[in-house]
Amino acid sequence: MGALRASQFEYDNRLPGEHPDDAAERIWTDNAADDLIEGRDVKFQRRLRNPQGVTFEQFAVAVDEFVMGKLDGSGISPSVLGRLVLAAERRDSSEARSAAVEALASPDPDEALREIARQLLRPLAQDGLIAQAEDAAL
Repeated sequence: MGALRASQFEYDNRLPGEHPDDAAERIWTDNAADDLIEGRDVKFQRRLRNPQGVTFEQFAVAVDEFVMGKLDGSGISPSVLGRLVLAAERRDSSEARSAAVEALASPDPDEALREIARQLLRPLAQDGLIAQAEDAAL
């Protein structure tokens, strides 16, 4: 019954004109992006191959590079990273959130983080799906 539900979910969430394999890769990528955003590494291994994945540390570096790119003339306050660190140190979650939103300089900061994660994960999606299928076959 679980496979039927998974297939129905995939079918229901397919974008118009999207091939089923593309939909499966998109769903895998979105789920793996959620793991990164929640602080978990995304790791898998196909049979007889080296382990693959994206660590939370690699994701954090990509977010850092994204923010640093925004600091070059995008209207972000030059103190935003300092305010973010200080707010975290003071455990002021409201100010930390405000500084993080400013640092991402996006109308939808959550979606900006998801897209950074997706960019790291897309090249791995096909192998990730194959590894899942191999694990399921055991």
